[in-house]
Amino acid sequence: MAAPAASPASSLALSRLLAEVRAAVDARLPALLAGEAHVPDPWDPLPSATREALLSPGKRVRPALVVLAGDLFEASRQRLIDAGCAIEMVHAASLVLDDLPSMDDATLRRGRPALHVAHGEGNAILAAVTLLARAFGLLAEAGLHARRGGIPGSLALDLVSRLADASGLFGLASGQALDLATDETGATFDRLETIHARKTGALFVASAEFGAVLGGARQNELSAVRSYARNVGLAFQIVDDLLETRGDAGETGKSARRAPAPTFVRHVGEAGARTLVAELTQHALDSLKPFGKRADLLREFAAMLRDRKK
Repeated sequence: MAAPAASPASSLALSRLLAEVRAAVDARLPALLAGEAHVPDPWDPLPSATREALLSPGKRVRPALVVLAGDLFEASRQRLIDAGCAIEMVHAASLVLDDLPSMDDATLRRGRPALHVAHGEGNAILAAVTLLARAFGLLAEAGLHARRGGIPGSLALDLVSRLADASGLFGLASGQALDLATDETGATFDRLETIHARKTGALFVASAEFGAVLGGARQNELSAVRSYARNVGLAFQIVDDLLETRGDAGETGKSARRAPAPTFVRHVGEAGARTLVAELTQHALDSLKPFGKRADLLREFAAMLRDRKK
């Protein structure tokens, strides 16, 4: 059974929340990237490359999911924003690495020259490493400064562990490796699901988990939020592939020279991919049943990602 259409009031509430989160994240990222005050080295090319990678225009979808999941459990908004910024740093690093000549060999990202084109391949790699390091450093600092509005140490360690899992052998890095190793002949349904669950879905899951953990969710609630995010993340990637098939920019505005990567759209066709998106979105909505009306904005968020045109 399809989810009921969202009311105008809930649509407006979601639009306002997404705008608030995006503005808060965009305002917070520069300060969090710099960390403690320091005198910049005018000869060092890395800070400008790192800032460009992190501060390029983006929808901030993952931080929004952190906040939406955290609001479900009345978590502190400032803690949610900072945690979302850590997620965004990892996401930005993954995009830089994804564009490298040894990966997708992309020349454009979000309509701008890819970082390795603008700053050189070496600086692009170092910028990605810097963003990854800073993301974990940010969470660690929050745990060290819990009395000054940070995050209790045990929760900070929990977030660090979850972000590490989402970034490594069972997350982003593994998903990219499998993507590079898979051609059209090896693109089975199960292989594609694994690739996208790791390359895209893992960071969606971590985002939702961050919000739930910061809000003190119980284990069964955390499992429900995780199921929601896993399905939404996979649906999000398939929609991106559909948009790129139509010639739209999708989330990334990317122009790659690598041979087309295997996707569900190529595997099951556009109609099959749209059906799969609808099924995944419904599974995500079903996961929210235990929360009742409290999860209405998460429901609309899933529908918005399903129906997006860019």
